[in-house]
Amino acid sequence: MSDWIRSHVIDVPNEVTEFCGDLLRGARVLNVGCGEMLTDLGLLGLGPKMITGLDVTSKGDDWLEVVAHKVQAAGIDFSSDYRERIAFTMYDGVNFPFENGSFDIIFSWSAFEHVLDVPQVLREMRRVLAPGGQVFIQVFPWYHSRLGSHLTDYISEPFFQTKRSSEWVKDQLSAYVAATTGADPDFILKYMAAEYESLNRMSPSQFYKDVVDAGFIVTKARLIAYDEDLSHAPADVAFSDLMIGGTVMLLKAKTED
Repeated sequence: MSDWIRSHVIDVPNEVTEFCGDLLRGARVLNVGCGEMLTDLGLLGLGPKMITGLDVTSKGDDWLEVVAHKVQAAGIDFSSDYRERIAFTMYDGVNFPFENGSFDIIFSWSAFEHVLDVPQVLREMRRVLAPGGQVFIQVFPWYHSRLGSHLTDYISEPFFQTKRSSEWVKDQLSAYVAATTGADPDFILKYMAAEYESLNRMSPSQFYKDVVDAGFIVTKARLIAYDEDLSHAPADVAFSDLMIGGTVMLLKAKTED
């Protein structure tokens, strides 16, 4: 658990800084797909004015305090004024409950692979982005890549998500839980299985097209890729989709020429 917390609170902000410098400093930030909100606590160290977390899952009134306690228990420091600089808003996964131009920076980390209506969410990002604002999006892992199932800790067959049925996947997870001492059945068979089923199976090429169609231009992009053994890869999946594990993008709104 401590590794999970550190990766979100320390590693993510470090990677954001390495990719785009002090982009968040003084900004009104919207975190699309904020999840547990661990990353929001970490991003405070980059100097934003305010962070609003947006997610489809509701949070209790004391949720931020619970998360802060977890981070403190892991021995990680964060800004003491987090209560005044972090807010949470729930949405329906389609429409953002904000006025046009409400945010200077829009941020999303490892969330878009779960978004059901990617074109609409990108259009909403464009709508609530203030003039001159920028969007930072990291997507990892893409579905067709080796790690794209999110279940490789439990199922060793390479690229199984491109070849196997949902029932086969459920059987493999059940077998892992039965054979592994200390495995958490609820986490694996309920949470992780649901995460797998929610994947939108989008390719990076389709995502890029949707980004452009939503009215953005990509000012900086990076591929996340590794050396791969493709001997068990499906023949009907494009080489680029198999090899691109993730992408990082910095966007700005396209203006009329």
